[in-house]
Amino acid sequence: MTVFIGCANNAQQNTAKTEAPKTEAVKPTEEKPTQVAENTEVIKRGTPLNNATTVTVSQILENPKNYENKPVTVEGQIGRVCQAKGCWMELTEKEGDPGLRISFKDYGFFVPTDSQGKKVKAEGALELKVVKKDEAEHYIAEGSKMKQNPDGSANIVNLVASGVEIYPSK
Repeated sequence: MTVFIGCANNAQQNTAKTEAPKTEAVKPTEEKPTQVAENTEVIKRGTPLNNATTVTVSQILENPKNYENKPVTVEGQIGRVCQAKGCWMELTEKEGDPGLRISFKDYGFFVPTDSQGKKVKAEGALELKVVKKDEAEHYIAEGSKMKQNPDGSANIVNLVASGVEIYPSK
């Protein structure tokens, strides 16, 4: 099962014009997407991680109902990132494997659009839902990897992250 959430095109959510420091939550911005600087700093977005139960991507995808609406921390590698704004990412354990969809609480922060391949920790609550065909196709158009149901809808496993830490490449 793959997890997906797409960019919202809601103008009222994108009114902030400033970028917060790396250690604070970042408000949505109309400016061009942020890029990961080649440095040794951990990039932090959202609220600080609280050390919720740590699970792997495969543990969640094998039995998502075990984690539904529970706080968890997931570690993995960023397989894909929304290239428009950085408003979602997918974590994978192995290149080409299905991923875990990560969106950001209240659309309140984004991740750098060039963070694919970086190691990451994300903390939040897992939600399970079915999205309609048009929404599934929107996610696919943004680069998400997902399996659609015969009617075009898709089952979504999504971690709504309250905080994220992206680690520099070694």
